[in-house]
This record gives sequence, structure tokens and C-alpha cells, in this order.
Amino acid sequence: MSKFFNETQNAHQWAQQKLVNQDLDVRQILESLKRGPAVNAPLAEARLAHCRQVALGNGNAARLVLRHDDSLNPALETYCGLRTKLMRAQAKSGLRSIVITSSLPGEGKTLTTMNLGLCYAQLPQQRVLVIDGDMRTRGLTSMIDHPSSPGLAEVLSGDVAPDEAIVATSQKNLFILPAGTVSSPSPELFTGTRWQEFLGQCGEMFKVILIDTLPILPLADFELISAACDGIVMVVRARHGQRKTLRKMASSLDTKKLLGVVFNATDVGVKDYDGYEYGS
Repeated sequence: MSKFFNETQNAHQWAQQKLVNQDLDVRQILESLKRGPAVNAPLAEARLAHCRQVALGNGNAARLVLRHDDSLNPALETYCGLRTKLMRAQAKSGLRSIVITSSLPGEGKTLTTMNLGLCYAQLPQQRVLVIDGDMRTRGLTSMIDHPSSPGLAEVLSGDVAPDEAIVATSQKNLFILPAGTVSSPSPELFTGTRWQEFLGQCGEMFKVILIDTLPILPLADFELISAACDGIVMVVRARHGQRKTLRKMASSLDTKKLLGVVFNATDVGVKDYDGYEYGS
């Protein structure tokens, strides 16, 4: 794990790459992804045709990178760079479902998940599903102008079909599954086979599935959620956690699934915006 944190120290130079260079890289990766696991386009269109429509943007969505605010351009570049690195991993291994977590609350995992989803959705034929798997805070759900139910909780309880809970957003190609209303302890919803089966169904409809989940410590939900997923991305906030906590977190991770670490809230010279860096 130490190499992931060491490499983030060199990320400032990488983060200054121009978006045009990233676009060239992305086009090459998209060609590679076409040879990977296929999405059943007709099935996806049929299932998602009648999804509820919602808008992105209330008070909790004020810092999304696609608000056409020039002050956010450096952050947009960095998120696109993160997207490109993850797409390379997808092209190499065929992974589709990615959990985004942190060691502690308040490190920026929810904003990272949503902004990464927005960047994926900018690409042609990259249908994206963002799932609010943090049923305790529902932070990602609060970024859309829509009630939280039905959502993931109702899907895993068997009360509704996935297409009844998934919502289409005002951003083309971006779909969101809210947290829903929990009627039983959240860890119980992820036991058994329903969660894994649900991800399998989503894999037939979406190019990438991003799951905002609870922090790793001290809750048990993360292990249950990540067990059925292909990859893990950690968000670490600068000057927020302690080495002891990070070491404890690292020992609990499946290192074969760890794709990299987002080093968050570093000083990149942009006023009032958290910097995002990536080490892998």
C-alpha cells in the first residue's frame, strides 16, 4: 500500500496534462474496450426507456465539475485523467463495477464518485450507472432533485425491479440509483446473492458501474459491498487521516482489487476547490 501513497506525491506534474492529449488517449482506449465484455444495447434501451427523469443540481451538487464554471477546469482535467487511468484498467482486465470508498468519513468519496461518473458520461456510448451504496448518509442521493425512494434498498429487498428504481439524469448517458429507504439493517441487504445478481444485470446494460459506499472503518458494509465488485478506488484526504488508520485500512483490503488511490484536497492553486490526484 505504501507505494500508492508515495506515487501520489508526483501527481501534480501529471495533473497539468492538456485535455486534448487525454482525448487522444481515450479514443485509443475506447477502441480497446470495444473488444471487451459487450453491453446488450437493445436490452439496455428496453429496460431503461421508461426510467424516471431527474435533474442534477441542488445545494449539494454545487461543486460538480460540469457546471460550466471556468474555475473548475483544473479539477475537470484531473477527473478526466482519473477516468482515463480507470479505462485502461477496464481495457486490460474487463472490469466493470468499481467501488469508491475512504478510510474515514469526510474524505470526498461521494463528490469523487459523482464527478467521475459525469466524466465517463461525456464519452460516446459510455452509459454509466452511479449507485448510492451509502445508505446511512445518502450523500450521493442528495445531489439529485428527486426523493430517495425507491432505490437500492428496495431493489435488494425485492420490492421493485432495477428499472423501477434507476433514474435517468439530465446528463446524457448518466444514470443514478438512489439509496432508497432502509427497512432493515443495511448489512443484511448485501448478504446472500441478490446484490451480486443485481450487479450482473447492470453489467449487461452499463459500460461502467460506480458505487459510492461507506468508509471502510469501522463499518461492515464495505466488505459485503466490495466482495461482488471488480475493483476498488480509495479516496484519501490530505491532512485528514492518520497513518495508523491508513495501515489498518490497508490490511483489510483485497489488494488484488485495489486499482489506486485518489489523493484529495491538496493545494493545486485553485481557490476554494479540493484538488484530486491519482496514484496507481
